[in-house]
Amino acid sequence: MAGIIEQYVAGLRRDLDFDPVLSDRLSEEVESHLRDAAEADPAWPSPEAERRAIARFGLAREMAARFASDAIDRQAKRSWVMLAATVAVTFIAMRLRVMWLDDLGGSVSTLAPFVDRYAFIAALLVGTVGWFTFRRSVLPLAICLAGLAASIAAGIARAGLFVDGAPLHVLLPAAGEIALVGLLSWEIFALHRRLRRTVALRGPG
Repeated sequence: MAGIIEQYVAGLRRDLDFDPVLSDRLSEEVESHLRDAAEADPAWPSPEAERRAIARFGLAREMAARFASDAIDRQAKRSWVMLAATVAVTFIAMRLRVMWLDDLGGSVSTLAPFVDRYAFIAALLVGTVGWFTFRRSVLPLAICLAGLAASIAAGIARAGLFVDGAPLHVLLPAAGEIALVGLLSWEIFALHRRLRRTVALRGPG
């Protein structure tokens, strides 16, 4: 049967299982600290010594919520960095598509250029506001993702990349856009999951 400290650490691991790296690192540090505290107790070795060490340390859920907040900050930073990379690559790809379309004599579509340009501008504006005011929120990131995805889809349709045989220097940035949108989607999902778990940890036990 697992000891009291082992049960405490197992609960901490469960509460932080949304971030395996943090869970492993924090669990090892906490277990080491608790064992040192318990062994320093005059009643060691005994369950009472372990209980007193845990009581001085605090509840597992409280500890998990405190460190989960740090994990959210790190995840939000990764998400915004990924967004910035996606915006940069999308802008470059847009310019390359426009140059190639000029060489072809323009696009046959009238709606696609509008969506391509203004969905990108909307994503850029929302991202700028979100960075300064709602950095830990999923909403501005999700809006930016939707805007960039619409811009990229319209740009690819506008240029007919997979129909008119676009050159490699136009196709590669388009492929990069698609890959980055996928990675950005994953980062936003991870941030959403961490936020939900942190709210649950801070709620009633």
